[in-house]
This record gives sequence, C-alpha cells and structure tokens, in this order.
Amino acid sequence: MHSKLIINRLAAIGVILITVSALMLSFAGAATTRTESSTEFLFSLIQNANATLNSAYCRLNVEGVTIPQKSLSAYEQALLLADEAASQLQAGNFSESNSKAIQALQQFKEALRIVYAAFPEQPTEAEITFEKIATLQSGISRSYVQLQRLENLTAIASEAGFNITLLKAKIEDVKALLANASRSLNQRDFEAALSSAAQAKALINNLLSHVEGIAADLKIQRLAAYVEQTEARLAALRTEASTAQNAASLAALNSAEDSLANAKKYLEKQQISETLTALASSKASEEQAADYLKPSSDTASTSSTTASPTPSPSASTKSPAATPNTSAATR
Repeated sequence: MHSKLIINRLAAIGVILITVSALMLSFAGAATTRTESSTEFLFSLIQNANATLNSAYCRLNVEGVTIPQKSLSAYEQALLLADEAASQLQAGNFSESNSKAIQALQQFKEALRIVYAAFPEQPTEAEITFEKIATLQSGISRSYVQLQRLENLTAIASEAGFNITLLKAKIEDVKALLANASRSLNQRDFEAALSSAAQAKALINNLLSHVEGIAADLKIQRLAAYVEQTEARLAALRTEASTAQNAASLAALNSAEDSLANAKKYLEKQQISETLTALASSKASEEQAADYLKPSSDTASTSSTTASPTPSPSASTKSPAATPNTSAATR
C-alpha cells in the first residue's frame, strides 16, 4: 500500500514539475529575470525535497516500518501547495506562486522532521569517523590556544623575576603530548589521540593554575616596571614599523598598545590576574608586530640574487641604491 502511495506521489510531483518547466519557458519573455530565477529555484528545491522524502519513505517500506500518518498528511499538503504554486505560475502570478512554493517547502520539511524524529537513522561508519576526527581536532586546537596563553604568561613571569625552569620543562611535555595526539589522529588511532589530548589538557590546566598562583605573588611594583619596559619596546617597534611603512606591523602594534592600556587599568585596581591576561595579549600582538618586520625568505633571496650578478656599467651606477635595502633586511 505504501509503495503504491509513494509511486502516486512521485507521479504527482513529476507532473507538477513538468508543468512548471513548460510554464517557465512560456513566461520567459514576460517575467523579470530575478522573479523568474527565484520561481525556478523554488521549484528545484521542491523537487529535491520530494526526492529526499520519498527516499526516506522507501527505506521505511523496505524495512517494513509504517510511515507516520502525520508525515503523510504534511506530504499531501505539500503536494497541494506545489500544485497551487504551479497554477499561480500559469496565471502569471509569480509573487503568489513563490509564496505557495515556500509554503510547500515548509510542509516537506515538516514531513521529513516527523519521519526523522520517529525513526532516527543510525549514522554511517564514515559519519562516525568524521565526527570523531572533528571532535578530537577541535579539542587539540583549543589546547594549542591555551598553550599559547600559557607560554605568554610564563614569559611575563620570567621577565618579572620568577624562576620558570620547571614550568618551561612542563610546557615542552605539553607540546610533545599535543604532537602525539595530532599524529595519532592523522593515523586514525582515535584511542591514542584521545589519551594524549586528555593528558595535554589536564597538564595545561594544572600549569595555568600554577601560573595564576605566581600571579598572586607578583608585586604591583614589579608589574608596573614590566609595563614600562613593554611601553619602551612598543615605542621602538612603532618607530621601526613607521619607517618601513609596514601596515601589518602597525596594526599589530595598535592591538598590543590597546591590551597594554587595559593592563594598566587593571593594575591600578590591583586586579593581578586580569592584568596578566591583558599583558599576555599585548605580548602576543607585540611578537606579531616584530615578526611582520622580519624579512621573508623570498625577500632575502631576492636581495642576494640582485647583488650577485656581475654588474654592467649602467647597473654599477645604481649599486648604492641597494644599500638601504640591505640594511633594512639586516634590521
């Protein structure tokens, strides 16, 4: 019975779509391109929705499962609305046709929702594998972000005079664990990847707690001195970036100075943990600004290539102009 019902539905939607295709051709000259394309697109969505729903119905029939009546009712309503959309199109009412087509799509969606809610499909092996990879990769990426913050905070603690030898050794352990997790994930060894990632996450959390303990011991004066040192470094970098007209470096410096300003505000309120977090953000942006000022390998190779050929008489007259480039690369 259900198989016959589905065949009838397929035939009905097929007639509608054939009618729509013919009508779209007949109204091509009369309708605007945007309206015509919109209507055509909506009916293509109806066709795809119908195919998806009928595929679900067929699977249920093969498995001997009764299709929910509410789903069939929504499907019947979707077909009626699609037929009305085709009738409105025949009358040249593109706007009304689009409205009915959208309502039909909503009913197709409801019919599918009822089926999937009543009979949730088991994910395929490929879907399960993809989900595992996505979940693990997301966790590893988050750990790398935390690791970067930990390294920045550790650098600040070092410059403030704290002994971070043990902390740095533990950070290397975290890096090794994350590398193992990524390698195992690439090899589809999910158990090993999960184990390494979990160990790395736990160690990072412990180290962050340790660094926050250091923050409680930091004196306001030591942090204030570090802020002054940072201001001097940023000023020097800004001079260099302005001279080089390096927009990327200047943008990073703006971010670093904004974070440093926030750090000073926190420091005035003696909010040590917040101060450290803002300083870590400033430090990261500062390092970016410095990196943008470093000559790329391509620039360096180009400079060496320019200097190496035997100069012609005309080229030799231009050789002094290469000196600023060389000095800039050295900086």
